[in-house]
Amino acid sequence: MEVNPVKSMSARLKLNRIGVGIAGLLVALLIPSHFASQGEAAIFSYKDEKGAIHFTDDLSKIPEAFRENSKNFRKHKEERRSTRPASVPVPIPTPSVPIEIPGVILNSGEVQVPLIPVSGGNFLVDVLLNGRVKARLMLDTGASFITLSEEIGQKLGIFNNGVSAEMPFNTAGGEEWMPLVALQTVNAGNAQSQLVEASIAKHLKDIDGLLGMSFLGDYRFEIDRTNKRLTLKPPSQQGEMTWGGKPGNWWKGRFEYYDSSIRGFVRRAKQMQRKGHQKASNMVKTAEFYKDLKQKLKNRAMIAGVPQNFR
Repeated sequence: MEVNPVKSMSARLKLNRIGVGIAGLLVALLIPSHFASQGEAAIFSYKDEKGAIHFTDDLSKIPEAFRENSKNFRKHKEERRSTRPASVPVPIPTPSVPIEIPGVILNSGEVQVPLIPVSGGNFLVDVLLNGRVKARLMLDTGASFITLSEEIGQKLGIFNNGVSAEMPFNTAGGEEWMPLVALQTVNAGNAQSQLVEASIAKHLKDIDGLLGMSFLGDYRFEIDRTNKRLTLKPPSQQGEMTWGGKPGNWWKGRFEYYDSSIRGFVRRAKQMQRKGHQKASNMVKTAEFYKDLKQKLKNRAMIAGVPQNFR
């Protein structure tokens, strides 16, 4: 089933309310620690005689004829996780060469990304954050944002100073205020999104986080559970005019989403200030966070030459 990015943007407008719950966090909290050991298995891909791309984490499932063909067979190397405790910041230097993330780009512009199955019928996806930090996120179409563990946040150089943009989310342990950040880039295979909203969750300990709609909503995507594959398609239809790789409806939807978020958070911040809520200053920062995202979107639209009626 294909998900349309314009419809998903509308859905995010409804989800992006104070007190919104991230669907799937209850599942994430129940993930056993043995997921980390499963995550270290290598992923292999090969192209069969019909040109179809197959992914597997079991080398024995690949026909020997394809294993011997270096052109059609590929092993995707994976970075082992750090054993340092989450409380210790891990400096990540800018890589001198691009970091490889599993994925195949098709002639149609679609990107196929391998899904890594785990218990409970869930899947993990390898992503690259800000061009330098690898993470393995649980696919969660019910989550409005990407959600990252504190460990991944520290690797990105993100630390909560107490007076930052935050939003409340409903979790298994009750309401939790989570810091908001804008990731400069998020890559899944060759698919890249810019200025992606993410939250930082203290309770995520056994996985790197959740891959939600703040990334997935940039694409028309399909989840193939049988072949364990996520297909990310460009938001534009064939022959549709684009600016900066995005069609007019994408730009219009994104501006409307930011405008709605700004209005909602400004109104909520005023209500919290009148009531003397301890998180009122954080809500003010959240409104400023979306104002900043809108300004950056304006800059992108200007550079891309987006017509005024789509802004």
